[in-house]
Amino acid sequence: MNENKQQIESFPWYIWQQHEGNQRFRSAEGRPGRIISGRLLPGCDLLHGIIEMADAHRVRSAWVNGFGSLAKATFSRGIVLSRNDPERVERLPNVNLPGPIEMWSGMGRFGIPQTGEPFIHFHGLVVTPEGRLYGGHFFPGGNIVYATFEIHIQEVLGVEFRLEMDEEVELPLIEPKEM
Repeated sequence: MNENKQQIESFPWYIWQQHEGNQRFRSAEGRPGRIISGRLLPGCDLLHGIIEMADAHRVRSAWVNGFGSLAKATFSRGIVLSRNDPERVERLPNVNLPGPIEMWSGMGRFGIPQTGEPFIHFHGLVVTPEGRLYGGHFFPGGNIVYATFEIHIQEVLGVEFRLEMDEEVELPLIEPKEM
């Protein structure tokens, strides 16, 4: 039996099973604010650049999307069952791609909370010069702009995004809170 099939058969589905009755969710109601449109310049770190651009315009919570070229990319393609604790998940090792490569689509959300550190949750789809597609969760510090990266920030007013530990899944996740 291959390792993936073993993982699927032993996965702790109780966490992600469909619940009977009302669906479960957390939400907060806000309203659209300003739209900031900009360009990250060569040598800029993609995710640090997004946060700094938002901070320069005093944006605290927002959705972001963009596309452009990267000199290198660092991302994770997902999660798997933990080898140390089969009832938990852990992130796959990072993929490090040398560039230049194109990010065809990237999106996420970020928060600059009133207390605590700024954070960003960003996923993207990149293509190599050979035409290979990769996608995943991108991290600050490992994604350097090559020629340009176009960014569009949609401010969310009345909501603060906070990075909090979710006790059910034991992962830090973004929680929207009405302000």
